[in-house]
Amino acid sequence: MSPAPLLSLAAAAWWFTSTAVLLLSFVAALLHPVRRRPRRLENGLPPVSAIVPVMDLHPGFVEAQHSMFSQDYRGLEVLVAAADVKSPALSAVREMNEPRTLRIVVSDCNVAASPKLNNLWPAICKAENDIVVTKDSNILLRPGDIAAFAECLGPGVGLVSAISIATQLRTFSAWIEASIINCYHARVLMLGDAAGLGFGLGKVMLFRRSDIARAGGFDCLKWAVGEDMALSRAMRMLGLRTVLADCVCEQVLGPRSFVDVWQRQLRWMTIWRVQLPAVFIVDLLGSALFTALAGAAGAHLIGVSPAVVFGATLVAWCSIESILCAAKGWPLSLWSPLAFFAREFLTPALWLRALISNEVRWAGASYRVGGMTSQGFEFAPEAGLVARGRAK
Repeated sequence: MSPAPLLSLAAAAWWFTSTAVLLLSFVAALLHPVRRRPRRLENGLPPVSAIVPVMDLHPGFVEAQHSMFSQDYRGLEVLVAAADVKSPALSAVREMNEPRTLRIVVSDCNVAASPKLNNLWPAICKAENDIVVTKDSNILLRPGDIAAFAECLGPGVGLVSAISIATQLRTFSAWIEASIINCYHARVLMLGDAAGLGFGLGKVMLFRRSDIARAGGFDCLKWAVGEDMALSRAMRMLGLRTVLADCVCEQVLGPRSFVDVWQRQLRWMTIWRVQLPAVFIVDLLGSALFTALAGAAGAHLIGVSPAVVFGATLVAWCSIESILCAAKGWPLSLWSPLAFFAREFLTPALWLRALISNEVRWAGASYRVGGMTSQGFEFAPEAGLVARGRAK
């Protein structure tokens, strides 16, 4: 058989596989809230220490922190972690008139590859409770979310994460990022969860500090820029599963710039390539543009015009994602179709850039993404739960 028919068959297989993933993830996302029922813990909800890392002020900051402080959860300790005592975000937290007592932990840890882990680690060590939940400062919780996360930490579970849905979109760039986060990442994660796969998502993570200690403490996490993936890996090494909570949370985007979107998405694609290469490779299957091109390349096998298959694939894909957003109550507007097409041209560019780069931008600084053999990282000899920071 000549190469041409083989390429046509491969293109058709790509189209069918990618379309099947789209339809299955659409169904999984629709059914996600009712797929599992909340589990009641035999001894009631355990005490939890909640940690919020802060640095810069951003749209929705006060509202997002209030959503944590106002959780009706008995035995909830709240800590705010910051690397800079003069941080404007920390000043805003101090000025908030919240009924719940909180502690501020200023970190001087700087040996982890992840700046977020450097910020979080001293607070994790100083938490009063073994069960810890971390929440990014732009995540808006709903009443009862902490309880819902804690209920998922049953026997055999080491890490609970929550899928975030982008909201409060103030610019076209924010709509593009929401198209990536909501219409692609969220539905694919929900499909993976339905299939029993676990994913560590750093926006919200709940775990036992004692499990981290058993896995090797700080040393098992400090090598990775993607600390969420490293934590999930550490739990897996202990024989513990990572699960996604039944509920989702809101991620406030606000007026994102195109540079913000590019740097954030490039960071995660680069981390995937280094820490989860399989995810990085199959990510191309989620591209509507490449799927449409594959369909056009194989269209002659069924006697259909390539242009018809190409156009119909893109229109159907955009329509299915729009229907999902409408059904789930996720952001949807006249900007959505334009954001969809912008995403489809942006994603291949990001993928190619991530393929040839090990450097990422995070919080205004450059970081080199390396593997677990430290590739470019050198660490001070620390082990176990060692606190480096000061509480106020």
